Amino acid sequence: PAMFDCACFRNDSSNKVRNSSQNSSMQQPEECGCGIVFGTDPSGSLVCRSFVPGGPAEASGLVQVGDILASVDGCDVLRKPVAQVAPLLLGKTGSRVRLGLQRSGTYLVVELERRPSTPAGALTAFMSAMGENGNKSR
Repeated sequence: PAMFDCACFRNDSSNKVRNSSQNSSMQQPEECGCGIVFGTDPSGSLVCRSFVPGGPAEASGLVQVGDILASVDGCDVLRKPVAQVAPLLLGKTGSRVRLGLQRSGTYLVVELERRPSTPAGALTAFMSAMGENGNKSR
């Protein structure tokens, strides 16, 4: 199944080259997410597979592995392609995002603050999710 990490961030290609007065080693990413690694289920829905350690979703305790992403900031995303959903999950550092989740037949809305994650944390979460999906014989 396809996997993606909404903790990842992106920079516009127009912002990749900056002069040295604008460049800082402590620069915040332009866009970041909420620290959830999603996979797809057989119906095409995005399902929480794992969390970035210390990320907003894990720290909140409000999102659980197995939750199905149904909406982002009020927009229906159920069974939508990752390419349509990812831009909705990403936003400026410190901005808030409301996730509509389906859990065991109930619908709940959680609000999280977007924060950047470390590459190591994102990789750990992604590899953990891949291990759970790729090797069930443990």
